[in-house]
Amino acid sequence: MKKFFALLIAALLLVTVPASAETQQTGNSDASAEPLNNLIENFYATLPKAKGDYKSRVRPIIVEGAMNTETEVLIKALKNPVAYCEMNYLFVAGTYKDYPVVVVRTEIGLANAAASTALAIKKFNPVAVINQGTSGGHDSALKIGDIVIGEKTIDWVAIKTAYSAAGGLADIIKQENIGTYAYDEASGKFQAYIEYFPDPTLFNIAFKVANTHKEFNAVSGTISTANAWLNNIDYINFLHEKYGSSCEEMETNAVAQICQNAGVPFIGIRVLSDNILHDDRYVPENATICQDFVLLVVEEYIRDVLKK
Repeated sequence: MKKFFALLIAALLLVTVPASAETQQTGNSDASAEPLNNLIENFYATLPKAKGDYKSRVRPIIVEGAMNTETEVLIKALKNPVAYCEMNYLFVAGTYKDYPVVVVRTEIGLANAAASTALAIKKFNPVAVINQGTSGGHDSALKIGDIVIGEKTIDWVAIKTAYSAAGGLADIIKQENIGTYAYDEASGKFQAYIEYFPDPTLFNIAFKVANTHKEFNAVSGTISTANAWLNNIDYINFLHEKYGSSCEEMETNAVAQICQNAGVPFIGIRVLSDNILHDDRYVPENATICQDFVLLVVEEYIRDVLKK
């Protein structure tokens, strides 16, 4: 009997103990990345903590990823990394190819991406922001492991649906994208933007890297952002056909919006960790592919633009 009650109490504790922050934020499919995240967290805990404000003679490049798995390679590439913490967001400053770089762990979702990006811009005054990480495919021509260089980004749930009377199911396909609001320098006002576009220099450099390093299969495409994970093939096909959506994720459009507000050059780059149009595999380890590619973009940007 004592053994029975001990097992019962243990089971109740497993049910009632809160999940970690990242587990709570992710869906059950994304939970397979959690063991990797936990291992990396132990490494991050060893990073030296910053003392005082950030100081640099030149403006750094900011590179972002939402999770530990999307930032580990970047942070390990930094020389003399130092960790900053603002509002529980992690910022790791160091140098890469003898140029200052700050890696931001934005955490998952639009609000976190916007908040951490705004804090990073205010604190570090970057010369450019690169948002990168994993994504789910919306294009049947793309395979898991392929990279999408964002020629534009949209918020695919910023929509106005057609009128539907009570008592019937709404036809969500009858919709128009109404965009998100960002500052327009020309008018001096905030206005709705259906699409955000990357900095042309960063975009061209990303393709130069893709053409030079054939081990990456990189294409241009539309990165679609929302606090959602689609498994509905009909709706994925609809987004691809209506908006040209190449992949979905949860941060890029929010980062683009904040960068436009601040007048900071931006680009989004995503690797496919899954594509339900082919199969139901989820490969979070592919986050390393994107980071390796982005480090080459950073290196090229430093050499061709910032150090000229």
